Parts: sequence; structure tokens; C-alpha cells
Amino acid sequence: MEYEKDYLTGLWTRRAMYTYYQSLELGSRIHFMFLDVDNFKIVNDIYGHNEGDALLVNIAGILQKSAPMAHGVRMGGDEFVLIFPQEVDRETLCGIAGGIIERVQSKEGAEHISTNVSMSIGILYDEKVGETLEDTLLKSDMAMYHAKDNGKGRYVVFNDIAELVLGELEMEKRQQQALRDREFEVRYVPIVMAQTPRLHMAQVYVVWNMKDGRCRGQEEFLPLFVRNGFATELNAWVIERVLQDIVAFRGEKERPDRVGVRISRLQLLNGNLLPWLEGLMHDYKVKAEELELEIEESAFIRGKEEMFANIEALHKCGFRISLTGVGMDFASLRYWDMLPIDTLKFQREYLQHAFASHKGRRIMKTLMAVGRELKMDIVADGVTSREDIMYLIECGCNAVGGEYFSKPLSAIDFLRYVRKNLRTEMRVTEFPFWTDYAAVDSSMQAAPIGAGVHLTEGISTNWGGVLFDGGDVRENVLELPPELLASDSYTVCMWIKPLELKGWSSILYARYNNGFMSLVPYTPDQSTIYRVHQDDFVNHYHDILIRMTQRNKWSFLCITYDAVTGVGRLYLNGRLAGETEDIPQLPACKQILLGGDPFQQSFRGYVSGLVFCDSVMTEAEIGDVYKDFCKDPGFVGDREEFWMGEHRK
Repeated sequence: MEYEKDYLTGLWTRRAMYTYYQSLELGSRIHFMFLDVDNFKIVNDIYGHNEGDALLVNIAGILQKSAPMAHGVRMGGDEFVLIFPQEVDRETLCGIAGGIIERVQSKEGAEHISTNVSMSIGILYDEKVGETLEDTLLKSDMAMYHAKDNGKGRYVVFNDIAELVLGELEMEKRQQQALRDREFEVRYVPIVMAQTPRLHMAQVYVVWNMKDGRCRGQEEFLPLFVRNGFATELNAWVIERVLQDIVAFRGEKERPDRVGVRISRLQLLNGNLLPWLEGLMHDYKVKAEELELEIEESAFIRGKEEMFANIEALHKCGFRISLTGVGMDFASLRYWDMLPIDTLKFQREYLQHAFASHKGRRIMKTLMAVGRELKMDIVADGVTSREDIMYLIECGCNAVGGEYFSKPLSAIDFLRYVRKNLRTEMRVTEFPFWTDYAAVDSSMQAAPIGAGVHLTEGISTNWGGVLFDGGDVRENVLELPPELLASDSYTVCMWIKPLELKGWSSILYARYNNGFMSLVPYTPDQSTIYRVHQDDFVNHYHDILIRMTQRNKWSFLCITYDAVTGVGRLYLNGRLAGETEDIPQLPACKQILLGGDPFQQSFRGYVSGLVFCDSVMTEAEIGDVYKDFCKDPGFVGDREEFWMGEHRK
């Protein structure tokens, strides 16, 4: 029988394939191969349709040479089918598929084309001939798309993924009814600060409690919903559910300041996204800064320019933007400097891959450093061990989530977990220095190094002090726990009374993984200086210089650093005295010394009223702290009043 031929390639047409299939004996066995040319549209766009047609003819020839026993079919466009007789075994089929992929990728017969061209192939092995061809085509087509979704230029055998595919078909049939029946549940993952047990945020995790008792995690159904477009409808329901929970959280003392929730690529392409979100936020009286909108990195594989305007508009309205799934294929990397990204969330699979080799660790560390330089928060997902967390801290990771802390929890269980294990409020640690070197709540303990460190009276009746005798490098100093500077942003306040002005002697020194921070009361040019230095830039210092503190006189010094803006500030006696921008973030504090540093002679004099805060205090707040000290009973300092607001009248 003569079968209809494709005008371009000479292979059978789709109609011929159907005619042939109808001639086969019911119940007999057959094998199918569904093939798609990867990046064919790019070839057409760059070289024109004539060159594209020539490529299709060339590929048809490769198919005929690679599988002379098969019937070749051009389905249309750049899709082909090979039909094999029953006698071919699975190993032979896979070998043929691998050979086709290799020949196409090597551009056999089309060497002049510079575009990367490959084949994604779905194989259906030992299929029974039925009444219609549709089911057979669907199965082989599904296998081909699995190959394409997993990197292109490969083959997938449907028989190996049949259980997965049938499960997806079942989920697809039931998705709408499941949403109506409230089978989906919003759970929350605690994202915890990497260096301190403080809640960074809550991250949404969706589960599907199916009617048959199975509970599927979002990694099982979200990729399918993204492909078929249902993710938009599900995400809309999730966002409203999250807003309801945020309202309910307000009755709790220990609650997240921010919740991360996904928005789909299709939502980002919807011009009505922002008005819809704003209306919803208004109805529930939730502020934009209480949500972090998570965008999958895979959303940037195509059509990204169309999403940029929506992302910019959302950020301008106060929503934080995060890229989640970073490491999947780094499709977003080229846009890190173009988009208003607040957070990079590295996916669990990438981290596991990176941890497996020295090169992988170095690449991960470099990528995180880039994010930090762009003033982004760095979050690692799926962390399972303390050892991994310690390395991530060295890489500059701000926060982590995963089984090491907790599995996804219901809203009620999440709040219970936070109450029991974490803290949410700004932490202020005071060292009164009366009977020992411990913090007022005994949570932190300083350790004297050398015999020339003494407890003594301080700035007021409420505060004791420390007298440092001075000495050589790292001699007669107090070593403080590095956890005091675990947060990227900080405020440190203290009263000092120098008995001797030694050039470049630090009163406070903090060593980080890749640099140091130092507060120096006196330099030879008669300044007080707050200095930050990165090891990578040997002769580049980030300095704030102000008038120097005086000998034998109490002075109140405060330094603040805002990791979001990169701004550092130095206050003297409750007043802003100097500031600078573009101070780099220094991840992973290793050591804090009070009264000296590893480079210069130690400080000689008094320190009192030492306070650490794990966030940035405002100028007004620091002014109030200064005034409160001055009002303490037994205050022994000299209050500077000429600049106070009450004396400007």
C-alpha cells in the first residue's frame, strides 16, 4: 500500500501514520519514538525559514539512516515519529535514540549552523495496538516532554515514568474539584537567622490532602500545575489564605514579621495582578511589607521582559521580591542587577550538589557573595546539618530553613514552634559589669584575657564598669561572644573614659570571615574612627572620622550598620557625628574584643554602659538612650546640652 508522503522531508504524513495504524492487528505489539527538535525556532529566527526547512530535511535523513527498520513520520513543524516493528528490543531502541541525539547535536550535515540544536525524544516500548492511536501518541509525547523539561537533548522511556505520569493525569483531572473541596492546605516553614535563633520569616508550603488519604507535598504537584496553568488559580487561593493567617497571627506575641508566598509566571504576566493584590490587602488590612512575593527562577527562561514591569510595580508598592529555586538552571542570573530583588533563596538540590565537591562549594560561595554585594538577603533551603549551616554562614548566608529546624507546620503548630524554640523581637544585650562579666540576662558571658582587667564603678549608680590597664597586643582585653554580632545589621553603644590616648588602639574590634570592624577612640590626626575593612581589598578602608574623644572624660559612643543600605553611622554623646555609604557586609563574625585588637597596643581606660542591639537604632532612639543615661542617679559624666532639642527654643 502506498502511504502519503510529506512534501518537504519525504517521510510519512500524520494521515499516513493513522492509516498504517488502522491496518495493524488489534492486540499486537509496537514501539513508538516521539522526537522534537530543540531550539528550532531560534534557527528559523536567525537563519530564515529556508535554512530551517533544510535543517528538517537533514534531520529526516538522520532518522532514516539511524533507524532503517522504522517508519518515519513528520507530524508537522519540527516534530517527528518513528514507528518500530515488534521485533526491536528496548536496548536497541535506546541505542538508536542515543545515536540520533549525538548526530543531531554534532550538526551532522548542518555544520554551518552555530545555534545549539538537539533532540528531545520520548520512547514508548512494547505498546499494545488499540482501537485508536491517540493514547499511544499521548504516552510517547509525555515522555518526550519529560525529556525536554529535564534539560533537553536526551531521551526518556515512558514505561519508566508511567506511574508518575498516570499520577499526574489523576491530579490534573481532580485539581479543580480538590480546590473546591478544600483539599489543599497552607503550611509554614520557619526560616531562621543563620547565626542566632531568631525567626527571619515564615515561608509558605502547600500540601494536598487527597481523598484517598495520601498527602502530597507541593514539589509533587506544583510543576504540573505550572505547566497546565492551574498554578495561577491555586496561588490566588493560597495568597488569600495566607492573608487570613497573617491577621490571625496578630494576636500572638511571637509571630513572623513577614510571610513568603509564591506568585506564578502567568500571574506576573497579568496586567491586573497589582490592582488585585492591592484590593485584597486592603480588604484584610495587611501591609505590603508583611508579604514577600516569591518568583521561581524558572519563570525567567522565556518571556522575562514582559514580567519586569509588574515586578518593578510590586516592589515600588512595598512588596519584597525574592527569587526562589535559585540553582535550578540560573536562568535569572543575568537579571540580578536589573531587578529589585530583595532575597535569593537557593534550592535544596543545588546546595546538595554544591556541597559534594570543593569546586561546587567555591562556586556557591562566589554566587552568595555576589548576592550580598547587591544587598540581597541570602537564604538556603533544605538544610539538614549544623555543619552545612556553619559553612553557609562563611559564605554570607543570612538565613536557613529545612529539616534541621522543622518540617512544614500548620499555622497553629508553627506558632507553637516559634514560641518554644525561637525569638522574633529585636534583641538588646546589656553588660552591667557589676559583679561579673555576664550580660544582664546571663545569656552571654565575656572572658577577660590578662590580669589587667578589673570590675569597677561605672557611668552611674545603675551601671558598673571595666578598667583596662592597657598593654601589648591582645593583652588585658575582654573577649565577647561573636553571637553578639550575628545579625548583619547592628547597633553598639558604650561609655568610654580614656586614661591615655594611644594612636590606633581599638576600644572595640570584631573579626569576620573576610574582614574586620574596629572602633578607635584616638588616631594620630586627632580623630575618633569607625573602620570597616574587607580582606580582598588590602588598602581600601571604609572609615567614619569624627572629633576625638577626650582623655579623663566620659564620652558616649555609638556605631550602627544597616546591611540593607550599606550605611554606617558614628554617634558621639547622643548626636550623629558622621556617616558613610557603601560599607560592605562582612559575613560570619568570628571574634569580638573589647579594649584592644590583634594589631595595636591595648586601650587604657574605662568602659561602661555596653549595649549590643541586633538591628539599627535610629538617631532619635540613640538620643533618648543618651538622655536616659544622663538622668540615671549617680551619673558621673558631663552632659552635652548645647545641641539638645529642649535648648534650641
